[in-house]
Amino acid sequence: MNNKQESTINLLPWRLEQHQQRSRQGLWRLGVCVILIALSGFALDKMAQHYQQQYAELQQKQQTIQLQHHQMEQKLVQSQQRLQQQGKQSAVDISTDLVTALFDLLAELPLQQGELTGLQFSAQQFRLQGLAQQQSEFEQIHQFFKQYPQIKQLKLAQFSPQSDGKLHFEFQLQFVNMEHAHALDDIE
Repeated sequence: MNNKQESTINLLPWRLEQHQQRSRQGLWRLGVCVILIALSGFALDKMAQHYQQQYAELQQKQQTIQLQHHQMEQKLVQSQQRLQQQGKQSAVDISTDLVTALFDLLAELPLQQGELTGLQFSAQQFRLQGLAQQQSEFEQIHQFFKQYPQIKQLKLAQFSPQSDGKLHFEFQLQFVNMEHAHALDDIE
């Protein structure tokens, strides 16, 4: 029995203290590990929130850019449609009689010192723009248009004196045979 007591009571005071010291060190290490894990979890959570916020901001910027892109595409399509419509509206099929009447009118126009600066036409009317040197020259042009037999309707659209003393004018003319002129977009 003696052997049995010696083998079971093998706790010397220095071994007991060493065991307690290792237990305390283990608990400290365990506590430090738990704190490090908690701090790492907290840091990872903050990083995840930061990246989620950045992701949300990037998504919002992307949506804004897509919206702007869509609006620009719509404006481009609208501009192209307007250009096509304007192109069709400005293209006019003019009869030979009407062209002859216009050239005859321009050849007989009583401009002595003044000049024509523009000519525009549509299916409905002609617009003549020009400059006259004096009031009397403008009045002659106006009377000429009033008395010209091929002109069905006459309108003075603009009249303004210029700083150099010239008179700027614009007449809208409709010829008698303009009723037969057709716009190309009506033909197509």
